[in-house]
Amino acid sequence: MQTHHRQSGMTLIELMVAAAILGILLAIGIPSMRGMSETEAVRGHTNTFFSTLRYARSEAIRHRAQVVICPSNNSESASPSCSDGVTDHWEPGWIIFVNRDGDTNYTFDDTKDTLLRVQGPISTSGGIIEVAGGAPNKLVYRSTGILLTGGGSSYSFDGKSKSTTQRKRVCISLQGRARISASLDDCT
Repeated sequence: MQTHHRQSGMTLIELMVAAAILGILLAIGIPSMRGMSETEAVRGHTNTFFSTLRYARSEAIRHRAQVVICPSNNSESASPSCSDGVTDHWEPGWIIFVNRDGDTNYTFDDTKDTLLRVQGPISTSGGIIEVAGGAPNKLVYRSTGILLTGGGSSYSFDGKSKSTTQRKRVCISLQGRARISASLDDCT
């Protein structure tokens, strides 16, 4: 007696149809995934900067001393330093330190000041594209948590595609409180 075995599997035509459908789905999905990835990078960098401001403010109150946030080209090195912030922007990173020596130039001296935190380069998004409101190259919180320099300023973050829909803005009040603005035009 012969038994018939039914073959299972796909025919070449079925395989080609499945590959075509997969190709169409990938063509539709990959651009939206790229946009979603870019949105998340901008959101992450905005939140990082926002939390840096909140952390520096709370540390100024806790230490009862001035706390400085400044851009740094070598933030992740063994001896980080502040850059001038004019020709060297915030994208390479920044440092936060307690200004124990009280110098009015607000430069980091690793023998006198206390380094609190470092932030490495912002590279997965378009970075900080705009420093609005005449923001200085250093933000200095007083021991009361109020900004000595940098109040009333804002920092905008952009995606790599430079799409305005990706942009986010961090606003800093004259009192030193930070918030993420829903609008790029409004920080009041």
